[in-house]
Amino acid sequence: MTNNELARDVGLVGALTVGIGATLGAGIFVLPSIVAGQVGPILWLPFLLAGCLALVNAVLVAELATALPRSGGSYGWVYRALGPPFGTLTGIANWTSTALVTAFYCLGFGIYLGFFIPLPEGWLFGLTLSPERTGAVLAAFVILASNYVGVRNGGPGAVALVCLLVASLVGFVVATTATIGVGELIAAVTDDRLVGSIDSLAGATALVFVSYLGYAKLAAIAGEVQTPGWTLPRAILGSLLAVGTLYVCIAIVLEAAVDWETLAATDQAIVIVADAVSGSAGVAIVGLAGILATVTSATMSISTSARIGHAMGSDGLVSRSLGTLHPRFGTPYRAFQLTGLVVVALVVTADLVTLALLATALHLVVAVLSSISLLSVRRSVPSYEPPFEAPASAALAVIACLGSIALLVAVGTTVLLLTTAVLVGAIGWFVLYGRTRAAPSDSIETELERRVDAGPRAPKADADSSNGVETGTEGLSRNLMRSEAEQIDEDVPDETILIPLSNPRTERDLVELGCTVAQSRGAGVVAIHIVQVPSQTPLHQATGREHTASDRLLEAAREHAEPFDVPLETYTVFSHRSVEEVFDAARRHEADLVVMGWRESTPFAGRAETVIDELAHELPADLLVLNDRGFDPSSVLLPTTGTVNDALGAEIARVFCDVCESDVTLLHVVDGERERGGGERFLEDWSARHDLEDAATVVDTSGDVEGAISNHAADHSLLIVGATERGLLSRLVKRALALGVVEDVECSVLLTERAHRRSLRERLFR
Repeated sequence: MTNNELARDVGLVGALTVGIGATLGAGIFVLPSIVAGQVGPILWLPFLLAGCLALVNAVLVAELATALPRSGGSYGWVYRALGPPFGTLTGIANWTSTALVTAFYCLGFGIYLGFFIPLPEGWLFGLTLSPERTGAVLAAFVILASNYVGVRNGGPGAVALVCLLVASLVGFVVATTATIGVGELIAAVTDDRLVGSIDSLAGATALVFVSYLGYAKLAAIAGEVQTPGWTLPRAILGSLLAVGTLYVCIAIVLEAAVDWETLAATDQAIVIVADAVSGSAGVAIVGLAGILATVTSATMSISTSARIGHAMGSDGLVSRSLGTLHPRFGTPYRAFQLTGLVVVALVVTADLVTLALLATALHLVVAVLSSISLLSVRRSVPSYEPPFEAPASAALAVIACLGSIALLVAVGTTVLLLTTAVLVGAIGWFVLYGRTRAAPSDSIETELERRVDAGPRAPKADADSSNGVETGTEGLSRNLMRSEAEQIDEDVPDETILIPLSNPRTERDLVELGCTVAQSRGAGVVAIHIVQVPSQTPLHQATGREHTASDRLLEAAREHAEPFDVPLETYTVFSHRSVEEVFDAARRHEADLVVMGWRESTPFAGRAETVIDELAHELPADLLVLNDRGFDPSSVLLPTTGTVNDALGAEIARVFCDVCESDVTLLHVVDGERERGGGERFLEDWSARHDLEDAATVVDTSGDVEGAISNHAADHSLLIVGATERGLLSRLVKRALALGVVEDVECSVLLTERAHRRSLRERLFR
């Protein structure tokens, strides 16, 4: 039987990318001009005040998201803490706020696209569109289409894009400061004149609050974040602090560089300052940053809508059809269709300020309900102990609640009426639809206990899937109910070998290789097939689809493993990533060895890790990577220079000698005939230390390591070679040895690499 695993595949880097990318949007590019007209030369103050309230709310969100890390964000914990009526209110308010802020970002995109492309007037729904709205509609269609077809929103590309955006804005602040001097910045901060009234300051703060809503997007993907108790607080608070600091700094340099009357007379304040400081080059950089910021924020915001809709559909508060996945693209296309219609309608009809204020108002309603939820949980669940606890969280919840209500009043009568209309509509929807269809909900205490019982990791693989032991999150809680005596009697292997499978053509050889090693070591085998899910689709939603190819692949793996006397478990793993998920699965199953197929050549070949893995993580298990050209271990060539990776190759060669009666040849390359004696002594000592005294030995005096390996491999059926010891930076500028060998030889190649824990300096330069 094949089990399902849902990967938590968003690490700290990915979470920070989502948090910064979703927050650093159109707000700082289109709102400063409007705010300057309301408050005059204290432009920075509304950004600071809004950031402080957002930070208070974010601390509470971080606690709730770590206590109940579920996709859907605030909807999930309000539903379970306060009940279906308030859950419906939260879900609809949150979804509507997401649609509003997406339309806001699209309008910002239209404004900045005009710097590079002369946009014409458009026509839609019988309405004539301004050039800016034409660009906004174009942005809406492109963003919705990319989410519809499942274009990946995460990964190294998103990281690079966000880094480029942050670098552009930091460069703008530095260049402007260098031009106008620090004295002007100090004068701008100390100028406390308020052009309007206190009500104007409150209204401006409410307006710019929309610039900080990205932290809520992190809460919406909490169910997919690795070690949420550690990652979520750092990502939520880290991204908000970074963006908030950048916002305030930009606001200060804007008002220091140009008088506030000039800023208020344009809707492109940041461009005016860039032109004054750096000329056309500055305008081009800032204009491009504006396009990147708005499209990135809109793209990340729109994908949140699917998670909210699916979470509400699972609880029966909206039609489950909203979570239906596209048969080809695997995305919740109906949710995107609905959101797309609303976003396009808003882009065509609504103005920028109304969109920002209404999105803020609905978000503040959600923040109030979230604060009340936290207070309710603390009162009703005495055993409540979240992984991350906000300092003085009860008092902080009261402050957040009162602050959100105060800012909510400041949005203005018209927006308050619109907000009330949305909330009344949500209540009406619950009465007419959700009240009779809402699924029975476990109490918040039961949900919290389930999270504690499940734990952060999957259990280590048990002896045999046929012995009744269940694995994965659901099986773990049931296994814990078994008596201690039963568990002691179970024959649990001391080691686990993980085999990721992806290609039916190479699946047999990988299984035979892994099972051969497992049989020699007395280890258990876990075979997994990773189903890559579009980033727009919640992972638990993807498990409902038919995955025939995965079932066939894993069933074949079980058949190929039958001749070997090893326990085998198989899993279908649902993840937004592919190669990276292999290493996460190794950690979850506490694997001692990973046996996988060779990936396509990359600039970093010679190691299986990505660039980010290389810098941020250690290799979690010993690694065998097979470049399969017909697996045949009868005649093995093992080159060695004495590295730890070569030692792993020696272990595997010993297994082939014992199990497959392989002929093993050890190769050592030296520079010139005069070093032959030293090479022979090295091979004699090394073979003795690794129990390979019966292996043949060859000392090659050519000095050409790669050429020697290629020449001698021609007479062997399998080449075992240790992964390069070069560090990341050196591999960027010079081809790794392992890659060259794999390309040159005709036999199968087995790349070996030891699990390792290295310092940052070693990762970069060793």
